[in-house]
Amino acid sequence: MEFQRMLLQVDQSLSKTDVQALAFLCVDLVSKELSSVFSAGELFSILADNDLLSSEDTSLLTELLQTCHRQDLIRDLGTFLQPAESRIGPYRKLLLDLSENITDQDLKNMKFLLRKTLPRKKLDERITTLHLLMEMEKEDVLSSENLDVLKKILTDVCPSLSKRIDKFKRETNQRSTQLSNQITIGPISQETEGEEKTQSMMEDMSHQLPSCGCSGDEIVQRSYVCEEPNPSTEESGIVGASEHPGSLSVPTEGLENMSLLSLSDSEVQSHHLTFSSVPGNMDLKSDKLLSIASATAVSLCMCFLFQDLPQYDMKGEKRGVCLIINNYDFSESGVGLRNRDGTHCDESKLEKVFEWLGFEIEIKRDCTKQHILSLMDDLRLRDHSQGDCFVCCVLSHGLEGTVYGVDGYQVRLKQLTEPFSGNHCPSLKEKPKLFFIQACQGIKEQPVVFIQPDGPLPRSLSNDAGVPKNSIPAHADFLLGMATIPEYASFRDKREGTWFIQSLCENLQLLVPQGVDLLSILTEVNNDVSRKAAGAKKQMPQPVFSLRKKVIFPIPGSPAPAL
Repeated sequence: MEFQRMLLQVDQSLSKTDVQALAFLCVDLVSKELSSVFSAGELFSILADNDLLSSEDTSLLTELLQTCHRQDLIRDLGTFLQPAESRIGPYRKLLLDLSENITDQDLKNMKFLLRKTLPRKKLDERITTLHLLMEMEKEDVLSSENLDVLKKILTDVCPSLSKRIDKFKRETNQRSTQLSNQITIGPISQETEGEEKTQSMMEDMSHQLPSCGCSGDEIVQRSYVCEEPNPSTEESGIVGASEHPGSLSVPTEGLENMSLLSLSDSEVQSHHLTFSSVPGNMDLKSDKLLSIASATAVSLCMCFLFQDLPQYDMKGEKRGVCLIINNYDFSESGVGLRNRDGTHCDESKLEKVFEWLGFEIEIKRDCTKQHILSLMDDLRLRDHSQGDCFVCCVLSHGLEGTVYGVDGYQVRLKQLTEPFSGNHCPSLKEKPKLFFIQACQGIKEQPVVFIQPDGPLPRSLSNDAGVPKNSIPAHADFLLGMATIPEYASFRDKREGTWFIQSLCENLQLLVPQGVDLLSILTEVNNDVSRKAAGAKKQMPQPVFSLRKKVIFPIPGSPAPAL
């Protein structure tokens, strides 16, 4: 009741302009159309339905009020509000900042300049600046990657504001460069200018790009659950993958499409670079290819050296501990999370495969947040000196950067990995620590790049997301295998389990006997999962790692188990 009173107090204190600003800031966080939201109460209901606002988690409300300069409300509400988290992206904050500095006359001039771009009814004098920006986004003339039209208009209307766009681009490029310097494999979206040599190379390669399509036969007709607490959202991924089981693929996120830039073993040896698959309707011009090259340059350099990397020692008496945390029953979570039907299939497959690989299996079911943290603390205090490595598999719901305990409380991914760093667990120092997280990474949807929906989507979809922004291991010898990329959700088949765990187990079973290293196996998992579909939705896993050597499991002496 106190929480509802707090929301009512906020609702009564906000003006129509404030409500419109709050709704605008939430556009990227929910799938529902927000341009018609006129009251804070309606917006709060939408956020609550998407598990973004509750009595246990008011961090988003704090961030919204801060961004809209309502420090007075934050002060009045006091202890009701939790500290803000960075859920609202820099792009959305940029647009709000611009709108707050556009005068009525500036707005009229903008509408005049857009008269040939937007329908006339969208340029009505009653249309506000924020609504105009949203209409530009709907017409695909404005996005975080495409600010050129807006910048050109502001240059004519208010030159000082166009400089803010330039500053945003510089900061975005700096963040992207820092991400590339981490030598991680993941989705990278940045606008950079490459060297003339790189541009020439990519232009030459553009003439060699094959096209590929996808038939309707690849659409899977089953009952899927998108792994997240919001039943109104689903997950998707990247289409296209290497045809070489031993290839290393680098997913890159572009404007409205994605591709996989891959290097096979033989191609690395001959220094011959190819694109393994590109959707047939992609218009990959040299500027887009240049962006891909710039964004992945560091990772590709590592690929050329990949063959010479040493291997982690796997000659111990024991392979190590494999902990499987399987959270199914969320009936007492208190935050509207559904039970995770099909997760026991994942548990069974993981148990069989890692036991076959020589691990000592420990299974913990339906763990609360405190139970999970206690498990991590208990395991870090053990003596792992006789083992070669450590594996932890978490099957649960989640949000950005977190996984859920069955009590509805979130565990940050960093809280899972940090206890096993060299400082906290000396017996695992210089040994690989492998974490496989089956939980969504966000609430956004990724449509299929080049096929159309084959029918209505199943109703039983939800997602549990997590951007590992505070969770990428800072220390050496970690691998974090995520079921999907940041800000997106993942799928679970109620009868056979999740796509990610299914593919992980099948490819470990298939490729370990061939001596294939773990990162190459995870690349094939990316390939496999990217080809699956639920209606028009796709999924793309993501490995993030600080490994210094190859992880190659010894070939088991017994036949692979039946899955």
